[in-house]
Amino acid sequence: MRYPTLTQSKCAELAAKLASGADSAIEPHTLWIGHGDDLELTPIKGAANTITRDMLHWRDRDRDRFEGEASIRLYESLRHVPTEILDDRGFWRFLSLRYYWEFIAWREEDAFARGNYLKYVDASTNTESVLPRMYVRACAVGGNEHRSLASGIPNAGDFWRSHVVRVRTASAPVITRAFASKHARDRLTTDPLREAAKRLNRTWTNIVLHLYDRRDAEVLIDNIWDEVRGQ
Repeated sequence: MRYPTLTQSKCAELAAKLASGADSAIEPHTLWIGHGDDLELTPIKGAANTITRDMLHWRDRDRDRFEGEASIRLYESLRHVPTEILDDRGFWRFLSLRYYWEFIAWREEDAFARGNYLKYVDASTNTESVLPRMYVRACAVGGNEHRSLASGIPNAGDFWRSHVVRVRTASAPVITRAFASKHARDRLTTDPLREAAKRLNRTWTNIVLHLYDRRDAEVLIDNIWDEVRGQ
């Protein structure tokens, strides 16, 4: 399968033009990699158009909640994309500049205003680059079936980036769902939340959390909450 990518240097060049307000066509600089049929981009374009349209009508000031909601739509639009393509950072660069630039600029408006935009589109890290972190977030909750969890916690950008996407918790949807659900119901402030996340991360060293079912996960998270609350 052939699919579109952008090199890191070309991404930086084109992003600078877009950030300056100049029109810049992405397709002439796109590299198509692979063999066979071209990847179907229609569902991806459709999701991007919907997300960009909906952001203009978002009345909640909490843009992270919109990101959580949009992450499920992004995830669903990529269900047909093979894993090896999703592992290619060049593919995410293409999507960011070709279809999602307006959304990313809106989501990170303050950073863009300071000229700090590249890390949000160049796919260098999953925690900062907007589309990869959205995709990981949707994967972490288990996709569309649990979409409400992806956007259910107010002002939770740091929760998702620091305590889910950046660590192994993201690889275990059952644990992520229990963690997010507990935080939504019984919110911890910054320092206790960090301590709870540390305790959860340490649990990975001697327990295979991927094997936990829903009840096991809920008991684990409840115990961590009790420990942190009791300090």
